[in-house]
Amino acid sequence: MALLEVDGVTKQFDGLVANQDVSFHVEEGEIVGLIGPNGAGKTTLFNCISGFFPPTRGTIRLDGTDITGWAPERVVHQGLARTFQVVRTFPDLTVRENVMIGAFARTNSTAQARRIADELIAFTGLASRADVLGANLTIADKKRVELTRALATGPRLLMLDEVMAGLTPTERVQAVELIRAIRERGVTVLLVEHVMEVVMPISHRVIVLDSGRKIAEGPPAAIVENPEVIAAYLGEKYRPQRTGED
Repeated sequence: MALLEVDGVTKQFDGLVANQDVSFHVEEGEIVGLIGPNGAGKTTLFNCISGFFPPTRGTIRLDGTDITGWAPERVVHQGLARTFQVVRTFPDLTVRENVMIGAFARTNSTAQARRIADELIAFTGLASRADVLGANLTIADKKRVELTRALATGPRLLMLDEVMAGLTPTERVQAVELIRAIRERGVTVLLVEHVMEVVMPISHRVIVLDSGRKIAEGPPAAIVENPEVIAAYLGEKYRPQRTGED
């Protein structure tokens, strides 16, 4: 049984169909990339899975439990956490306090929440920034705080929405190393990402959306050779080079 099962999910806003009959699964221990052009429906699908939008049709299961239409806080308690495309840190709270908010999803003890936060802040490389207010952080640090706060909820599945956006090449390398380290801690990862040089090497499988539909799924090596994916999203840069005479 897969950790996450998305079965025939459709999300419609009045006359606009943002997701149409999308099905895929994520196995425990995988890193799975979700890619596609702007407007493909990636974030809408994330919102349906994480409880921010109820799907119009379809079923979402987490470790065999039907979580379709659950409220976001209930989904978090079931073991699924996410970050957002637009960074959402609390500007008047310190890094430690931001992360403690996530920890309160699994403890009512302030002392325990602080211990969880401090351990994860050290793990994600934010220990030197623990007492800095959210308002005074760089974009890279804000993204790392949001990721750390999501980890503090104790998820089995972590969903990352464009965690690399706005980062420098060096910061991207650091983020990739962190995602791999998160997986090594036993957390499964599903990520939306536009930086192909990042998502392709790190992902076990890649799912491609276009105009709300899934158009391809498979290992990265197969995805970059898929003519439909090249035409819809990747472009000629990723088309395999031919050798010899045609």
